[in-house]
Amino acid sequence: MKVGFVAPMSISVVHGGVRTQAEMTIKHLSSLGVEPVMIAPWEKLDVNDLDLIHVFGATAENSGILRHLSNSDAPVVLSPILYSNRSTSVINLSIKAEKLFSILGSGIRSEFGLKAGLCEMADLILPNTFNEGRLIEQGFGIRSSKIKMVPNGVEKRFSTADKSLFIETYGLLDFVLFAGQVSAERKNVIGLIKAAEELNAEVVIIGSFDNSAYSQKCLQLAGQAGNITLINTLDHDSKLLSSAYAAAKVFVLPSYFETPGIAALEAGLAGANIAITKHGGTQEYFGNHASFMDPKSTVSIVKAINNALSAKTNSKLKEHILQNYTWETVAQKTYNLYRELLK
Repeated sequence: MKVGFVAPMSISVVHGGVRTQAEMTIKHLSSLGVEPVMIAPWEKLDVNDLDLIHVFGATAENSGILRHLSNSDAPVVLSPILYSNRSTSVINLSIKAEKLFSILGSGIRSEFGLKAGLCEMADLILPNTFNEGRLIEQGFGIRSSKIKMVPNGVEKRFSTADKSLFIETYGLLDFVLFAGQVSAERKNVIGLIKAAEELNAEVVIIGSFDNSAYSQKCLQLAGQAGNITLINTLDHDSKLLSSAYAAAKVFVLPSYFETPGIAALEAGLAGANIAITKHGGTQEYFGNHASFMDPKSTVSIVKAINNALSAKTNSKLKEHILQNYTWETVAQKTYNLYRELLK
């Protein structure tokens, strides 16, 4: 099976969840016999040479190429990687209004309208959570028969992470850890920094701040706190990153939403307790194995982290992740759906 893969150009500079999802899915599909063709703007492509095309991200970056690919003979699979805290009824009403205005000659296209249009063009849609699938079906008006949930995954190697390297390097153990795109407002790092002063634990933030006003505010607040350690972004394959996961008592994601937060799966597999936003698909993945928070409430963030700090560490979350969310499992589900589509 020869499959063309498309991802947003932005993953070349933003090494976040979309990049990890695309890279790991492709890697493990290859072990199942899929021949991957990486579709890039600087290389000519013969679409007729492909059995199928898989696009990661219902984004403006992918809209042009997806429009062209959807007119080819090769079926198109879309992993939309999207979520909104707005209700499906509000989203649906917004899209209907947009379509009405377009009839009257308006060229305005909302983010919802763009994402809905991309989902309409795809032959198969693979949301990461049932919540995401429900948004696509009810909010975008996409028929349920072409929506199949495939979860995000995690590398098994994190289950054997060793905490000693991080302890030797930074002298810290049993701390609260955040790792991710600290300059992305959705991650709500300011919310974490504000909560830190009420925690009786060191807070470690791994990530690189840019020159944005948001990042500078984070740095200012972190500098005023007495219990925050800042560490520049570590490569995903870094032994120091997996060691940080293992050395932490709690891994926290106070984001406005997550679908579901690959870093939290990695940290959970390494043995950390999890405190995470309640929005997105997090409750589907972590169930009763995590402490959930309202990211807009400092009180809620502090409470969730303290609950995770006081909870005993056990192997139940690790076992749950290994059973349901490895990249091998994700790739097999994806491969099976490819085969169904090609039939």
